[in-house]
Amino acid sequence: MKSSINTRKELTILKIEEEVFDFRHGDTYRKSIENLIGENNKNLIIDFSQVKAIDSNGISSMLMTHQLANQSHGLAIFVSLCQQIKDLLKLTNLDKQLYIFASINEVMTLIEPAMKSKRGARGKAQVQQYEAIDELCEDIDLISVPDIPDETIDEDLVESDDLPEEPKSPEPITEKETVSKKRGRPKKTE
Repeated sequence: MKSSINTRKELTILKIEEEVFDFRHGDTYRKSIENLIGENNKNLIIDFSQVKAIDSNGISSMLMTHQLANQSHGLAIFVSLCQQIKDLLKLTNLDKQLYIFASINEVMTLIEPAMKSKRGARGKAQVQQYEAIDELCEDIDLISVPDIPDETIDEDLVESDDLPEEPKSPEPITEKETVSKKRGRPKKTE
């Protein structure tokens, strides 16, 4: 498989330089993705601008890239997909799972603000994933419930002897009663 690797603003870009991405390229693609992630390139952009056709192996390779990036706490972003690939991903509902963007520039404009804040925090300790959730939870005021004395709880309990008897089942309807009941609007009485 022909491909090229570039880095741009702390992101690794793998450009696939094939017109057809199919079963012939699955093994080499997997090895290159595993090598990139193994080299601490957690956030990958896979450029499909030259790819015009794809098969099921190519789709499974995309899903594998997404899963490997997630396991390494990174992202796999797919850019410049042709309409055929977009349609296939839509049929399999993978378009909702994968990160798909129109171009590399679109990704860069979205990531740029996050990169700036990350550079400013380099000297500080790394922020853990759940600290933001903890900060939100600290802001929530919990409503305190006053303690209920045990005597009140005991008074509310009812013994089984005090319960009312179960109602008896109604008597079956006889044939005469069913005949006398008619459906429809009642007649006006004068």
